Amino acid sequence: MDTAESVFAELSAPPVPSGLLAIAACLAAEPGLAERLLAPHGQRAWLPLDAGPGVQAWLIAWPPGTGTGWHDHGGAAGAIVTVAGELTERSVVAPADHDYGRALPLPNATGRVRLLAEGQGRGFSGRHIHEVVNEGTRTAYSVHVYSPTLPLMRHYAASGETLVLVGVETQEDW
Repeated sequence: MDTAESVFAELSAPPVPSGLLAIAACLAAEPGLAERLLAPHGQRAWLPLDAGPGVQAWLIAWPPGTGTGWHDHGGAAGAIVTVAGELTERSVVAPADHDYGRALPLPNATGRVRLLAEGQGRGFSGRHIHEVVNEGTRTAYSVHVYSPTLPLMRHYAASGETLVLVGVETQEDW
């Protein structure tokens, strides 16, 4: 089986969303991966994974009812693959010329909604803004990869059919 590093090595340029999705799928296929991380009752937990140079990867445990809130990845492209359970992702894509200090349209007050069942995933560009939630009844697990490594994360609040920037986290905050 390919390792995440061998998948990364086969990419001829910095990973694009499809390449990051391949890396995430490779990591998610590791037998027993979910058992490596226990989530405290009612709280998300995460474990860094080795994905090779220039790529940041995490295994995340999502107890029922937990989620991220709306956020972006500071311009990094990424991918998510559900290892166990299922997750709901709501997302929008910021236009290339978007000024992050301005409100962003949130169609139907939800953006695009995707169910990511076990084994499913998706890659996304650096303009992707989303929230991920476990709306199920059992703990879900997912692998997340980003490239370049996360420089920062912007957090947003939904207000009707708009998203408004409410804060910024940097690596020092993690």
